[in-house]
Amino acid sequence: MDAMAHVRTPDYGRLDRNPGGILPEYDSRSRLELRGEPKDVPAVSGQVCGLSSGTSLSPPISEVGLQSVRAAAPANQVIFSLLETFPADSDIVRVALGATADGAPCPLYVSIGTEGADRQTFWRFAPDDEPEGWFDEDGRRLGAALAPPRPGSRMSSPFGPRRYYGRPSGGGFHDGIDYESRIGQPILAAADGVIEHQGSHFEYGLTVKIRHAAQFTTLYAHMSRFAVGNAVGSHVSKGQVIGYVGMTGRSTGAHLHFSTIINGKFSDPAPYLSDGERALKARTLVGFRKWQDDVRGAVQQMRDRQRRNPIQDDDWTSRL
Repeated sequence: MDAMAHVRTPDYGRLDRNPGGILPEYDSRSRLELRGEPKDVPAVSGQVCGLSSGTSLSPPISEVGLQSVRAAAPANQVIFSLLETFPADSDIVRVALGATADGAPCPLYVSIGTEGADRQTFWRFAPDDEPEGWFDEDGRRLGAALAPPRPGSRMSSPFGPRRYYGRPSGGGFHDGIDYESRIGQPILAAADGVIEHQGSHFEYGLTVKIRHAAQFTTLYAHMSRFAVGNAVGSHVSKGQVIGYVGMTGRSTGAHLHFSTIINGKFSDPAPYLSDGERALKARTLVGFRKWQDDVRGAVQQMRDRQRRNPIQDDDWTSRL
C-alpha cells in the first residue's frame, strides 16, 4: 500500500489559530471557535464617548440651530450627514455632550425637532458585539457597521461552503470574503479599533487583526506588507491604511481575504458592510436601554444643578 495513503492533508480553509498558537474548535455550524485571547493588547472598553465626570464640559445640553451643528470627529460624520437631510424647519437640535477618554467633547445623543411625537433622537452607543455607531430610539443602526476594506473592488468569493476548482468532490468552508485586488493596493481599516495582531498568521500569511469591540474583531489576510507606523496595540481609525494587498500564505493569487470574528466565531461580514436597517440583538438591546437611562439621568441631574446655580456657557460647537 502506498505510504502516502495514510497522510491526510489538513483543510486550511477551516483553520484559525490565535497568536499564541492555540487551536480552535470547529462547531456543527461550520464556524470556528477561538479559545483564548491574545495577551499584551490594550482592552477595548465600552463607550468611547462617555459621561463627563467633571464640570468643565457642563452643561451637557445645548439647543442650537441645525445650521450651526458640525462634525466633531470622523466618528460623528454619520449623524451629522443625517442632520443635513432634515428640512430647514427642523432647526431645533438638542445635543447631549459627553467626553472621550482624553477629555475631548463628543455628542452622546442628538435630538431633532420640537417636543412631542415628532421629535427624533439618535444615540451614540458601543455594543460589545459590533463597532460603535449611531442608533435610533429603538436600537436600529444608522448606516453600515463596517466600511469596505477595499473600496471599489469586486467580491470574488463569498462567506460559506465552497468547492475547490478542479476537484470532482469535496470542498471547504470559506471563513470570510475575498476582494479582487492587485499587489500593492492599500487595505483600509473597516472601523475604529486596536490592532491585536500584526504578523504572519499560518495559512493567512501576513495578517492584521483589529479589535473593534469586546467581542468583535476583523481580520485582513494575505498582505504583502504592513503600513508604516502601526504595531500591536496601535489605535487605528475607520478608513486608515493598515497594509497592502499581496498573496502571502495559502493563496492562489493576489487578493484581500476579509473576515469578521464575533464572540470567538467567524461570521458573515456581508450584513455588517450593508447599509440595510439592522437592529441590535436582544441581549445587546438591554445594555442599550440602560445606556439611555444613564445618559438621561445624568442630563437631568445637570439640569437640576443649573436651576440651582445658573451659569453661562458658549455653544458647544464653538469648542470642537
